[in-house]
Amino acid sequence: MLSDKIKQEFRLFAEKLAIQAGNILISKKKDFIIKKVKDLQQLDIATSADYASEEYIIAQIKKYYPNHGIIAEESGISKSDMSDFNWVIDPLDGTKEYAKGIPYYYILIALEYKNTPIMGIAYQPETKYMFSTDIKTFLNSHTILVSKEKTLSKTFISVRLPSLSSSPLIRPKIFTVMSRLCEAVYKIRSTQWDAESLAYTAMGAYDAYVSITSKEDIAHHKWWDVAPGILMVKNAGGKVTDLDGKPITDKTLPNGIVASNGLIHDQLLKIIQKVK
Repeated sequence: MLSDKIKQEFRLFAEKLAIQAGNILISKKKDFIIKKVKDLQQLDIATSADYASEEYIIAQIKKYYPNHGIIAEESGISKSDMSDFNWVIDPLDGTKEYAKGIPYYYILIALEYKNTPIMGIAYQPETKYMFSTDIKTFLNSHTILVSKEKTLSKTFISVRLPSLSSSPLIRPKIFTVMSRLCEAVYKIRSTQWDAESLAYTAMGAYDAYVSITSKEDIAHHKWWDVAPGILMVKNAGGKVTDLDGKPITDKTLPNGIVASNGLIHDQLLKIIQKVK
């Protein structure tokens, strides 16, 4: 078992990586180029800034932890047979927003030990918001906790909206669930970033985050987008399951995410599960 001190050392190291990678992203905002188009609609892209950020992060990990494995959005998987550690990296979460000049993008870094996340970072370079977790969860080094709200009608809930690449089969369910939630909660909000919704749930700004996806949905979550945030919610005292209320063990995330303060979790699942 890893000591708390070792987990903290990894977190502080990852925070430094994220800050420097963030400086790279900011410096490239005026001269980036599109390097890769990932989907038929030509909407999912990777830029030279994505690659520059990722190359820096990977180079630093290899320098200080040469035996560790790495799973990165642009470079793919490079797992190690020599270590139980694997780094999970999204060097620029919100590439399309970044390309449009929107400042609310993230750098996401998680570290797994024996396939279980033990540390996570979500850093927003232009606001300097640093969400991080090891055994506790922090915002800019201050401990944060999930909310204590247990009355559903008083809650703020973040819901992941569908997109063009979402499965036509899943869109009606999302809007039906949103309609049912509108009848039960105080307010529904949505951010484009899974990481942000999870981080805001961890800090108690949202009381829960609901994302409805399926294995047929090509727009479903990617592990590097949610691994840091899932751990943040758990370490801040919250609860995270799939739509059936089961622990999330499949990293392809075929059955959505419900993350909450724990107090309203069962109430949310009841609403979601009534929608077929």
